[in-house]
Amino acid sequence: MKDTATLPPQTGIMVANVLVWSVGDVPYPPASIKVDKVHGLSAATTLNLPRRNNLIVIELPAGVYSWTDLELGSVAGGSTSYRMPFTIEPGKINYVGDLLLTLDSFHKPGGSFNFRIADQSKYWLPIVAKYYPQLSHAYPTVVHLTEDHRVMNRMR
Repeated sequence: MKDTATLPPQTGIMVANVLVWSVGDVPYPPASIKVDKVHGLSAATTLNLPRRNNLIVIELPAGVYSWTDLELGSVAGGSTSYRMPFTIEPGKINYVGDLLLTLDSFHKPGGSFNFRIADQSKYWLPIVAKYYPQLSHAYPTVVHLTEDHRVMNRMR
């Protein structure tokens, strides 16, 4: 997005870093992940992940969102079933965490992937301020880490 000091009404900024890591450094096809409003009829936003580290800075209407579908090339990687929610507050820069995506033998039957959330806000928010000085000067920053409500992570 462009650096601006003016956001549309009821809009916030989502800041996240998506780190894609392949076990054994196996090359992976083009990857993307979607974010979608949890309670709403809007279309999901697809975020392309062309690099290992993908800093995401985008405008979104205020509301509760979730990371949803992962796609790896022509293979649908899987879904979080809306169990990884985060909040976007209007008129704020909302850091929702680092999404760490691990791919393990994803190209073989029985291969897997895993998501994990980390708080690297102290690293990423100064970088956002450097590349988006007008935005960072005009709007406050809040940390709304993605929550992880997936069943497999509640059993740990």
